[in-house]
Amino acid sequence: MSSKRKREGSTKAQDTKTLEQIKLWEVEFHKDTKNINNLGLLLNLKTDSVEVLHSQLSSLTRIFSKLMDSDQIKSSKNLDLDSAFDSVTELDETEKKSVLGTWLSKLYRTFLKKLVSSLEHQEVAIQISSLRLLMNLLQKEGAFLHRCNTVYSFPNILYSEIINRVLTGSGISNQVITTIIDSYLNQYSDLRFYGFKAISNSISTEIKPQKKKSGNQNKKNLEISETKIVAERVFLLLSKLLVQEDDNVPDSYWIAIPKNLERKAKVFSPMSFKNNFQEAWLAYMRLPLTSELYKQTLLILHRRILPGMVDPLTLMDFLSVAYDSGGPVSLLALNGLFTLITKYNLTYPEFYTKLYALLDNNLLHVKYRSRFFRLLDTFLLSTHLSTYLVAAFIKRMARLCLFATPAGIAVVVPFIYNLFKRHPSCMVLIHRVDDEDEEGEVDSDKNVAEMMRCDPYNENERDPSKCNAINSSIWELVTIQNHYYTNISTIACVFNEPFTKPEYILEDFLDHTYSTMFAAETGRKIKKAPALSNPGPTTLIRDGEVLSSLLDF
Repeated sequence: MSSKRKREGSTKAQDTKTLEQIKLWEVEFHKDTKNINNLGLLLNLKTDSVEVLHSQLSSLTRIFSKLMDSDQIKSSKNLDLDSAFDSVTELDETEKKSVLGTWLSKLYRTFLKKLVSSLEHQEVAIQISSLRLLMNLLQKEGAFLHRCNTVYSFPNILYSEIINRVLTGSGISNQVITTIIDSYLNQYSDLRFYGFKAISNSISTEIKPQKKKSGNQNKKNLEISETKIVAERVFLLLSKLLVQEDDNVPDSYWIAIPKNLERKAKVFSPMSFKNNFQEAWLAYMRLPLTSELYKQTLLILHRRILPGMVDPLTLMDFLSVAYDSGGPVSLLALNGLFTLITKYNLTYPEFYTKLYALLDNNLLHVKYRSRFFRLLDTFLLSTHLSTYLVAAFIKRMARLCLFATPAGIAVVVPFIYNLFKRHPSCMVLIHRVDDEDEEGEVDSDKNVAEMMRCDPYNENERDPSKCNAINSSIWELVTIQNHYYTNISTIACVFNEPFTKPEYILEDFLDHTYSTMFAAETGRKIKKAPALSNPGPTTLIRDGEVLSSLLDF
């Protein structure tokens, strides 16, 4: 135990000494440029200490920022970043004297490589610190470019490298993504503009290697896993970025704009801004998305994606595939399709046929039920819809009530009532007289199985025009009138009365669940206590008790 403490004490003392040495090297460099070799010493310093590494990176950032301000090194836009990253850090004395500027620039690129790699450090604090230092250097590079050029310039090479590493690097914390969103992208329009472009390029680079098939199955699985991680990070990034809906680009820039600079660059154009936004989302949607990502994307598509796009109709293919896939994904895709149809005049073939197909036995049990019925109510609002079409939807929903929970039935019954109010021609479904029963009475002796067997409605037909619903009846709602839950049986009896009531407000029924119904029943106040009749006692001890055999009164 004592040896362990000694090692810890020795390590701490060594770290303290190294921290002091880093400060000394930096101070000496700032005092006299003859101490330029200190830069190489700082850069070549190796450490496992988080505190020392943070001090090293911060010190080097301050030094290179000063060199950038004095125009002694070039920005990454004027030097190939990839080749610089592979450059040797140590150069001989002759080269240092003859080409000092080039040598400093190469050291700067080597430092950038180290700083970008630190984004993947196991400590989240180092990741976030490295990000902030990189963004500060990006700002310095931008200022350098504007001093050297008369037109707008942006250090896109370094910025693309930062975004690419954040999206594709291993071990990148979500806190890093949150930091770059909250502190930079959502604060400065130029970072957001070029950020969309960098995301598109990064995804394109990620997809290309996946097209080459590998013979190693383990390698394939690893590539798929890495692509899923990239997709999750891209979604986290894009979904939190501000949407540019109007034609005004916010006048807030991370790279300072000179006052006399003409604003002709694309970064100042709202249309170019939207185009970059659109390309980033389309690139993301080409990635292999997990089921959960698919759902999350569809949930925000109509609110956060469509309003910021130049041409929202480019999402038709994505939405069509989602709509045709069935299940909860289809329900979520309905929101986006509805927006395209109503706002952007999209013509969708066989829309109502596919909408009818979504009414399956699982519909009333999914958590997106209320969202679906809101949209369905909008789609069936027109009084110009064919009678056979509305009848098919009414009959299908009535059939679903036989297998639904009380909360599901509580939505469907008012919905059907509203459809009858809008489409009186469907009233024939309520009271149908056939040849076998001229009185039109429902035979109470028939069970549900017999009613379904005699029903002309074909529930397996996916085409509403061929399901023969118009020749059927809604006997299912008569069955619901005998439901075990009193509130359900009561509301189902509304079809036995004249249709003089106004339409139901559907929002009052959409959010019912077992929990809300149970809470309503248990929280109900009893106005009058139920009457009880208990016979008065005639003896002190009742018959059958132990004492009754011992005591005789």
